[in-house]
This record gives sequence, C-alpha cells and structure tokens, in this order.
Amino acid sequence: MTTIIKNKVQKHPILNGYKINHEIGAGGMARVFDATQISLNRPVAIKFLSSELYAHSEARELFEKESLIIAQLNHPNIVHVIDKGVSEESIPYFVMEKIEGIDLDELIEGAQVPFEKKMDIAIQSCKGLDYAHKIGIIHRDIKPANIIISQHGVAKVLDFGIALAEEKGDSRTNENSDRNATTSIIGSQGFIAPEQLNDYAKATVVSDIYSFGVLLQRLFCTLPDASNSQKNKTDSLSSQFNKLPKELQLIISQCVNPDPTKRYQSLTDVRNKLLEISQGSHITKSKLEQASEDTKDLSDQFKLLDILSNKKHKRVYLFQKKSNSQLLIIKKRRTQDINLHVTKLVSSLKHPNIARIYATAKSGEHNIVVSEYLSGGSLSSRLISLIPLEQVLNLSTQICSALTFAHNNKFLHTRLTPNNLIFANDKTIKLTDFSLNNESISKSSELSDYLPPGKQAISERYDLYSLGAIMYHMLYSAPINSKKLERKEKTPFRLERLIDSLIAIDPVNRPENAQEVLNTLKKINRRDKKQRKSSGLNSEEIDSENEKSITEKKKRKNKKQNQLNSSEPNSQKWLIIALAVSVTIILILTIKIIL
Repeated sequence: MTTIIKNKVQKHPILNGYKINHEIGAGGMARVFDATQISLNRPVAIKFLSSELYAHSEARELFEKESLIIAQLNHPNIVHVIDKGVSEESIPYFVMEKIEGIDLDELIEGAQVPFEKKMDIAIQSCKGLDYAHKIGIIHRDIKPANIIISQHGVAKVLDFGIALAEEKGDSRTNENSDRNATTSIIGSQGFIAPEQLNDYAKATVVSDIYSFGVLLQRLFCTLPDASNSQKNKTDSLSSQFNKLPKELQLIISQCVNPDPTKRYQSLTDVRNKLLEISQGSHITKSKLEQASEDTKDLSDQFKLLDILSNKKHKRVYLFQKKSNSQLLIIKKRRTQDINLHVTKLVSSLKHPNIARIYATAKSGEHNIVVSEYLSGGSLSSRLISLIPLEQVLNLSTQICSALTFAHNNKFLHTRLTPNNLIFANDKTIKLTDFSLNNESISKSSELSDYLPPGKQAISERYDLYSLGAIMYHMLYSAPINSKKLERKEKTPFRLERLIDSLIAIDPVNRPENAQEVLNTLKKINRRDKKQRKSSGLNSEEIDSENEKSITEKKKRKNKKQNQLNSSEPNSQKWLIIALAVSVTIILILTIKIIL
C-alpha cells in the first residue's frame, strides 16, 4: 500500500509483527499509521520518526535513553507505548495503544466546548504530565495536538520524548557536522518557553509548565478566524481571557511568566489550583452521585474536589475542608478491610514519616478514614529507573525510622509495598495504610514481590522483609527474583549485606528489630556523605568519577597486557640466542678438553 503526497508516492514502512493499514497523520518529523499487532490481533498506532532526525547524535541519544522509560509510563491520562525500536530501514518508531477519538486541537476548533468539560480536560492532562514529571520525564512538546480525547471523554497525553532536536546545516558537505551542529526545538510556535529558544538543552519541568500554560490559554480562549487582523485577534483573545474566573487567569499568567523562577515549580500545584476552581464540576454525574452517597455524613464540613480511586471495595476522594481550605483524603473501605484499633492508634500518634489520620467514621458496612493529602505520588511510580544511591539511603532511612516508631508503639504494618509509600514532597516520604486488615485482603501479584514467601508469622521481622524487598527494588530498579540493573557506582558492601539479611527466607536470619536496621543505615549514610564531602562531588559526579576510574583501570590493565604480549616474542628470541651461545661455549670447551 502507498500514500500519495504532493504527486510523490511514499511507500508504507514494513515492520515485522505488525500489519500497516493506512496513514493517519504526517508532519515534518514523523508519520503515524493505523496498524494491527498480528500476534494479538490488536489495533495500534505506530509513529515512525524521521530518519534524518535519528542520524543526529543528540536526537538518537534522547530516543534511546528515554524510550525505555517512556514505554513503562502507566497512567490513565497518558497514551501507553507498547513497543519501540528501529526498523530495518533505520527508522525509529513507537508502537502505541490505538485511541478512538479526536485531538484537542481539532476539538476546540470544531465545536463549542462547555467550560466544565474544558476544566475536565485541563485537569486530566495536568495529571498525566505531573505523573511523568515526578518520575523524571519532560515532555518538551506540549500543545493541543498532543492531547487526544477518547470517545469516553478521557484525555490522554501522547508523544513523550519525541520532541527531538534537528540539525542545522547540510551534513552531506561537512564531515564534522554531527559534532559541531547546533540544535533547535521542534514544536509549534508560541508554545516553547523563552529559555528554550536558543538552547534546547534547557528543557526542564518549568519549561513544560510554560507550554501547559499556553495550552490552557488556547483551551479557554478560542482563536479568532484567520482572516481577522492581528490587532483584532489580540483584542479578541484579551477580551476572552478577562472573562475567565480570576483564579484561572492567575494560574495561566503564572504558568507563562517569562521568568522560569516565577512560574509554578510543579504541575501538582497547578492541578490542585484547577481542582479548587472546578469544585467537582468536572466529575461525571453518576460518579458525583456515588461520591455524595459515600460521604453524605461529611458534606457539611468538606467539599468534594476529585475522585482518586473508584474501585468496588475501595473508593478514595480528595476533599477540601470548608473551614480552612485544607486538602484531605477520604477513603471508604469495607469494615472487615480496616483494623479500627490500629487506625485509632495511628491517629493518636505523630511521626514525620507516617501519614496523619485525622478521623474515622462508620457508614453502614463501610468505614470512612480521613487522612492528610500527600501530593507527591507513590514510590512505585518512581521505580521505573535507577534511583541515585544517595536517595536510596535517604528514603530507606525514612521508611525504617517510621517502622521503628510503629514497632516501638506496638503496631505493625504487614502490607508494606511501594504503593503505600507516598511522597509528601521530593525529599520526604510517608507510610500509609497501617490500618489495613491483612487477613481480609488477598495477596495480589504486586504484593507477592514485597511480602515474605509462604505462611510466616506476623511479627516485626515480617515488616523487615518488606523493607528489604523495597530497598532491593530501589537499589537495582527491579523486584526480587527479577533481572536487576547494574549500577555505575560501587554499592556499599554493608548496604548489600544489610539487604541480604532483611530478605532472608528464614525470619531468624533477619535483623532482630527495626532499630538495629536503622542504626546500620545511619552509619552507612554517614560514611556515604563523608565520601561525597571529602571528594567535593555530588552523587552523580561520584558516579561519573567512579566510572572514569573503572575505565582507566581497564585501560591500564589492557595496556599492561599488550606490553606483556608484545614483549613475549622478544623474550623468546633472546632466550633462543642465549641458549645457542651457551651450547657453542660448551662445545668449544669440550673440544679443548679432548685435545
């Protein structure tokens, strides 16, 4: 099958395992095809990037470095990447889930969209982008065309990491062009942050926030007809902007501030502000009715902002306290799923690494738990790539500190996994879900990676196994019994030995208590900090120096081996000469004696 573009015939690419059906979009840097994954008979979309871009070293490095991480992004508001690679024609590609819908650019140009729906799209898009930022992925090309709205009204962000760099100049006439080329961003004019215009390498979270601010402008302020004069366009946009709620105007203005330091520094803050403006108006009628029924006893004190989880036996809501605007989490679970004794015990105690529980209430066959809102996301989402050693030690110490406090106060966790370790901010992590009843909730496959194997007695050492399994995952970016990633820097032997003891199959071989583990972690932490301080380097620089040191050692070893190898023939040569001389002398002496 072929596609005719401007009287030129372009053949569809061939990809093993996929049937290419037809082209559904094309641009300066990519072509998108409707396709079928043959093995599963699954409809997919395949984006083939420009081979010219892939020839550029910076673009190639970005593609190879980020595509593996992008393929693991798992969020309802991000288009899932199924596969990636480079075709036989040296064309890089991404295979994505096929979404039946319309992109935001087409939506806002082709129809009058209600304000509530626009708020819903803005909040959903912000959630997806915020999730990516938390695990270190910058989009680089945020614009309405990269937001697709499914038939069910779900907004999904696509094209992460595909906003690559292009090479200026003719590489065919300059052998060193790849090394000396300058680069520029590929994206729609007007969406690029000012600091990126002259230096593509300055793409950061806040440059994404600038682009998202421009997207909000386009979403809430319809562009006038192209035939209008520039002055009329400006006046029309300004008039529409001034009619928006003041709070929304402030959000957009702060996002698009030319000074990066004066913008929001996190899309979490933007999302929370949007939720406060929406006040639940973006939630569908059926879900809103269910939420109102679940929390009817609390409606006088709290205002519903969002639904965070809507499972059969677990519903989680984000509320705002009316008296002081504090954001709170309200969870509704079956009575048998929650240990009220532990819940009340946790609510009576305070620790910097344990999420606060403010109140509990009974509603029919369910219990309601009101706890603090932690906006940083779970540890599980950050385990996609290797966590710096310094952070592994810091987070392990915080988690162990919370466990030590809990055990000293006579309560256990028993279901400790990365999913119930939530970041309050980039540096502080907190344990949640102490009150879950271990007997009423079956072990899922996710839990099995972190709970002791077989049937083991519930004790402090039960929690310590989970701690060790989580530390192992943080250190090697893989759960126990999975293929671990090798770290560039040398892992402290004492840390490896500690983890091995924590995940021992027999509880007797694990440390006796959490305090013992905490003391060991503090010693390892102090030693690691002392090394960084004495070297004057941060953890990344230490990694780089260690890598250089290893490389230099290998070079010296290879050089020495080469010298030995090259000297071997000479040694053999002189040995033969020496033997020949010795034999000659012996013969002469023998002849003299005979004579």
